[in-house]
Formats: sequence, C-alpha cells, structure tokens
Amino acid sequence: MTDSETPGTTPPPTARAGEVRQNERRLLDRLAEAGTGGLATEELSDEQLGLLSGLARHARAVRLGERWYAPAHAPGRIARVDRLERGDALLKPLGGSAGRFYVGRRRLRRAETGDVVLFEALGEGEARPGRLPEAKVVRILAHGPSERVGLLRREEDGKPRFEPFDPSSPAPEEIVDAGEIADSTWVRLEIERPRERDRQPFGRVVEVLGPEGEPAAEIDVVLAHFGIPSEFPAEALAEAAALPVAPRPEDLAGREDWTGRTVVTIDGPKTKDLDDAIAAERLPSGGFRLAVHVADVSHWVPEGSALDLEAFRRATSVYYPGRTIPMLPEHLSNGLGSLVPGEVRLAMSAILDVDSSGRVVARRYAETAIRSARRLTYGEVRRILEEPAAGDAAEYGPVLETLSAARDAMAALLSARLSRGSLDFDLPEGDVEIDEEGALVGIEPGERHVGHRIVEEFMIAANEAVATGLLAAGRPAVFRIHEPPGGERRGDLERALASLGLPLLPGKPGDGETLPTSALKDVLARAAGRPDEGLISALVLRALPAARYGAENGGHAALAAPRYLHFTSPIRRYPDLVVHRSLKSLLGGRAPEPAEGAGERLAAIAEHSTEAERRSERSERELLQWWKVRWFGARIGERFTGRVTGVQPFGLFVVLDGYHVDGLIPVATLGE
Repeated sequence: MTDSETPGTTPPPTARAGEVRQNERRLLDRLAEAGTGGLATEELSDEQLGLLSGLARHARAVRLGERWYAPAHAPGRIARVDRLERGDALLKPLGGSAGRFYVGRRRLRRAETGDVVLFEALGEGEARPGRLPEAKVVRILAHGPSERVGLLRREEDGKPRFEPFDPSSPAPEEIVDAGEIADSTWVRLEIERPRERDRQPFGRVVEVLGPEGEPAAEIDVVLAHFGIPSEFPAEALAEAAALPVAPRPEDLAGREDWTGRTVVTIDGPKTKDLDDAIAAERLPSGGFRLAVHVADVSHWVPEGSALDLEAFRRATSVYYPGRTIPMLPEHLSNGLGSLVPGEVRLAMSAILDVDSSGRVVARRYAETAIRSARRLTYGEVRRILEEPAAGDAAEYGPVLETLSAARDAMAALLSARLSRGSLDFDLPEGDVEIDEEGALVGIEPGERHVGHRIVEEFMIAANEAVATGLLAAGRPAVFRIHEPPGGERRGDLERALASLGLPLLPGKPGDGETLPTSALKDVLARAAGRPDEGLISALVLRALPAARYGAENGGHAALAAPRYLHFTSPIRRYPDLVVHRSLKSLLGGRAPEPAEGAGERLAAIAEHSTEAERRSERSERELLQWWKVRWFGARIGERFTGRVTGVQPFGLFVVLDGYHVDGLIPVATLGE
C-alpha cells in the first residue's frame, strides 16, 4: 500500500487530478463499449455521475432520460450550438456526422453558444441552393462552458459594463466581483444562470487578463476565448522534471547509431522545438538516399501517463508571434525531445532510396540515435545554395554536400509529386514583427524558397512512406485525410470559374459529385499568366475542404497521395505521437492491437485532434488579423496594392500584396 492509499491520509492534489483524468477516460471507454445501449444512471456511482456531468458540458457524453451515451451512439441527433451575431445559430452535429444546420432564433429554445442540444432537421434536412439545411432545437442537454472574455468598461458612475470579445456573444447586464478593476481591462467572466426564470444570467469576474492594447494580455484573451490551456497540471510537470537531461546508456541500447553521420535541422530562426532533421547523400545509381529523423517523443511519454493525457487534451502546440503554447512541457519540447545541435538525441527514422525521377524505390524505418551537426535556418539554406560564399567550405564542411544532395533530391521528389497530379500553392502568409516588449512594430512579407521546399518535400515523402508501411503491415494509425471538393463547394467553384471565362473542361468532373485533383490542377495551369491568376488560385484553395484526421486511410487529395499520415512532428501534434507508437510496435515485433478496440479509440483521438487543430488555427488567425488590422489602422489614407480574392453581392474581398492581409471593400464604397 502506498502512502496515498493509507487510511486517514489525503492524496496530494497532483494525484487527485491524475486520478480524475484516468477515471474520465475509463468512463468514456465504457460509454464507447456500451454503444447504442448506453449506461443506465442507476448503474453509476455519484462520483461517476459527477464526472459525466462535467464531460457533458464539453460534449463528450450525452444524457437522454435515465441513460448516458457517447455522442456517436446517442439515439437522436446531437449538436453543439454556435450563436451568430443577429441571434440565430449554427448547429454542428456531434458523433462524426458531417455538415451544419441553420437554426432561427425562435427555434433555439434559449440555447447559447457551446450548449449541447437535441435537434430535429426541418424539411428532411434539404437546403435550398446556397443555403444550409434548417433545424430546430428540441431540448438543451447540457450548458456549454459558461465563460465569456471581453473588456470591462466603467460607466461615468463607475458601474462595470462588459463588452464581449466575440460580438456574437450576449453580454450579461449585471457584473459582480469587479472590485477596483480599471476601465478598459480584459477580463474573463463566469456566467451564472439563476434558477429563477425571471432573472437574467449575470457575470462574475474570475480572472483579470490585462489592459487593453497590451500584446501579452491580448494573447491571453485569445487563449481564454478559445479555451486553450496555457498552464500544465502539476503532475505533468513533475513527470517531465523527473526525465533525464540527456539520453542515458540504457535509452540508447539497441538503436541504430547515426551520431557519426551528417544530419542537420532546418527551421525558422525563432523555432525552439526542433522535431525533425534530415540527411541526404547521392547514390552511384544517380539517385539519392534520404533520411528523415524525427524526435522520439514516445520514448519519454508513456501511453496513459500524465504527460500523455495532457498532450492528448491539448492535441497540438499553438504558435503566436513571440509566444508558443506547447503540447509538451518545455523540458521536452525545447530540450530532451528537441533535436538540439551537438547533442545526442533519440529519433524515429524513415530512410528512403529515391531514383533520379523522384520515385521511392526502397524504404525502411529504424529507432535511431542522432547528433545534429548544424541548426540551419530556411534563409541560411537559400543563401548557401543560391549565393555561395568563399568561406562556406571552411564554415560548413560536409554540410554543404548534404544540402546539395538534398536540393537535387527535393527537385526530383517535387517533379514526381506534381506529375502525379499534386497541387502546389505558393501562397505564403505575412508575418507580424514583434519587438522585445512584445509590441507589434510591422508586418513582414512572407516568403517560400528552396530552404522551405527541401523540408516540405522530405516531410511529405516520410509521411507517405510511414503510411505505406503501417498499412502494408495492417497496423492501426491516425491518418491525415483530405477529400476533393464536392457538393456546395464544387458548385460554388464551378459558378465562379464560369463567370471568369474559365469553365471546368468536359470530362474533368469525374463522378459527378467530387472534383478530382486533376481537374483543379488543370484550372490552375490554364490560369497561369492571367491577370486574375491570384484570384483563381484563391478560389480553388477556398473550394478545398479542410484536411482532417481519421482512423481509416482516406488519402490526401491535394497531394494526390493515396496513403498519408503525419509522422514528422510528435513534439507538437498528438496524432504523430500515436503513429510513432504504432511504428515502434511494428519494429519491435509486438502483436497489433485488436482492430475493433483500436478503431474506436483512434476514431476518438482523430476527432478530438481535428477539433483541437481547427481551434488552434482559428485562434492564431484571429490574433494575427487583430494585430494586422491595428497596424493598418494607423495608416489610414496611405495607398496599397492588392488583388481580389472573392466577389460577393455586398462587396469585394481583397488581399494586400506583400502583407497578406485580407479585407472587405463594401459595394457601397465602390462608386459607379
């Protein structure tokens, strides 16, 4: 019996938090196993019912009558509510159902953003052209996380007033616990809904985030608004702190030794989580041998540990200008799990032989130990390859030959990828420039050159190779899936292209439902050199559905890859960590997990990871646009060039050249 189990003692907070998460996972597993039968309330303890109530607020469990269900198995249509600015709402079905529904405010039954509801589709779920299908809320099953983020303002009499960060969120009229908080301060409120039907919800200040206009505070605002955790639980930090500073002899045992070979990392100048490294050499046949070495995070993060549970909860790292919210604590993300130059690190490696035409002719995988010879930046690689200097040989030594081989291998891989029908968008985004105080001082035009392309092509090749190997061995994994455009997206694209005199060629649409990648590639080829080439590229890009994760391989349409997954970033993406564990199990000769149990578990991981990724992307985009708008707000009256990226009855969407800032020109301002 451990000390924490001794009668009469209280477990430490870290143990209690870890136990809660373990119990939640066990409950979710029970719900999944119960399927459409669910679990009866009478079968559950008071503690379990309390846990399920918390899970219900986050749409991970559903109660109907006296039974609890996983959202995917609930007898009814379940969705989460997203209120719109005018009071109407969109419903996003849970449990793997696709599509969205529109609900008018009169059919919402007072549901708010984040609430989980039972709904019915109207008109058999069919939509008029250009409209979403309509629905009505039947019952609110659980109130979502009841928080709001916004500015606390002070009226002339000192009374607090709340302005939500999200203008579509209702602002509570009454604010309590505001104390002496100054005017124009960002705060986080907890919304309390009184049981009395005649009393309106009120807001209680639970956190002060900082003053308006302070960049650090604004990052906290975005984090709070999107519900992205920024602090690690104590038990995860304790596990990270217990790890060694460097691999020990027992960690290196049985690994393929690459520490004497030339291996380099190529990243941005501010990147700290160096999760992949490359090596390249020429073969006598005229081809190349490539190695993509990826930090072996799975060696340090056992499945089911506190670190693993927190990594799953976050599912991805989030990157803001001047600040990173990592998926793993810094000791791992920037230290032991980062491929720091000159230090021995553990890796999972994909070693590929590629012929001169870019075709992969041999592939193998290995658990390795590497030592990065150099930490290179994208710009440094471009300079070395395109503007060689007299002192480069003395400075870089064997790294020069590695980069030369990598460049030529990249060209072969890229040519082969484009030949098979892969799309290649060259649409870099503008980066905001932050000073030492964290303040926005400018916007740097984005760029994409040979340094970026080497990394892109090597990573794509490694991801495909690992997907191919795991599928051939019948091993489970979380795959990266990208479908071609179909349905409403296809129709919108066809109409837009026809209006520009660039119809899809006969025979290109394929099955009549989705557009094959070849049709999109053909459009881009015919648009090359036209004045509106940028607009057409933007229309095609907008027509593509967002990529997602799934437990079954579905291919990647944009890459024209029949098998694809993410293997190259386990420091910052949870699906990659899952893939590493599956690959390691294969290399170790261990029996695969039973298909039935693995499918259910991986489907849940895939759905959660997709949601976390999209939440992260929305938060990054929100902050960047916020700061970009502020920067341009000080330049009203100046002239900028841009290109049209969209045309709507109410105006034109334009992106400014060099800055990649999107904006709307209302039709009323265009004149005759």
